[in-house]
Amino acid sequence: MRMVGERWRDKNERLRPLNGKANQEKHELKASKRQGLRGRIMTKADNGKFIEENNTLMANGRAKPAEKTSLSTFIYNRQDGTFLGRSAKSWAQIVGFYIIFYICLAAFWIACLAIFLATIDESVPRYYGENTIIGANPGVGYHPWLESNPESTLIKFNEKDKSTYEKYIKAIDGFLDKYNNSDGTRSCIGKESNSDHVKDGKAQIKNESCLFDCGFLNDNGCGETNDYGFKDGKPCIILSLNRLIGWAPENFNTSEIPAVIKSRYKKGSIAFNCEGISDPDKELAGNIKYIPPYGIEGRYYPYAKMLNYHQPFAVVKFSNLPLNRVVLVKCSAYAKNIKQDEESKAGMVTFELLRQQKEG
Repeated sequence: MRMVGERWRDKNERLRPLNGKANQEKHELKASKRQGLRGRIMTKADNGKFIEENNTLMANGRAKPAEKTSLSTFIYNRQDGTFLGRSAKSWAQIVGFYIIFYICLAAFWIACLAIFLATIDESVPRYYGENTIIGANPGVGYHPWLESNPESTLIKFNEKDKSTYEKYIKAIDGFLDKYNNSDGTRSCIGKESNSDHVKDGKAQIKNESCLFDCGFLNDNGCGETNDYGFKDGKPCIILSLNRLIGWAPENFNTSEIPAVIKSRYKKGSIAFNCEGISDPDKELAGNIKYIPPYGIEGRYYPYAKMLNYHQPFAVVKFSNLPLNRVVLVKCSAYAKNIKQDEESKAGMVTFELLRQQKEG
């Protein structure tokens, strides 16, 4: 018995170390697997591949598919208490932010506008004259000019048929209407001129522009009584300069006066010369009368913003236009500080005249 017991004890003693070693190897194997798994996870993380765990796992270890959110739930989620994905607090914060942001933006804009309006002068632009968009070279305008057809430069009429030129009469009447109002003007006599009350392009006395008297029109057959010359087949065309703040004509030296106006030039005035554009047109234009001969007097300059400013003008009368022939006419203004340019039409204006066949 003793021998058997010893054998059993010896056997167990031999088995225990064996079992302990097996257990140790088993634990080491599990540990190595866990270490390998961690190594693989770290490797994927290092490569930029992140593993997202699913919070809900099935018994077999596979993740549940994500539940889809319906449109109605997105609009209002009763469970989360959100509207369009935001809680009431979140919406209050973002709405409050934008309200404050736009109030500050509007206040900044209003402040800039107030500063701008406080520094602007309504009677004269901040920048004018040479090297500005306004420029310093006045353009030339003419009447009758039809607002209903502004692109047309053809003046076509038949002196025996008033309906053909009635529209031109109305256009000239509309242009001259403001000259019947003399309120806020003064009669400039002798050396008096607008320059007496204009400084740096600004009128020192608002309602003191020189009165422009249109009485010379009737005296030369260019008045309303004879339909501004159209009734006689001798149309009168009004010529004027565009208004330029602070501009006044400069005088030519005696040696500088252009030959085409030399016999009519008056110191301080703006003279006009009209002629046909081509050589045949020059012959067809015939006799041209300038009223007054020297053009526009300089007393009406410089121009400044005034309540009842009378824009000065001169008239050219075409006395013997041919029948049924279109005549192309160019009228140029002359002063030392007026430049003429054929390409840009600066300092000049062009139009066409057509005197149609008489009836009978």
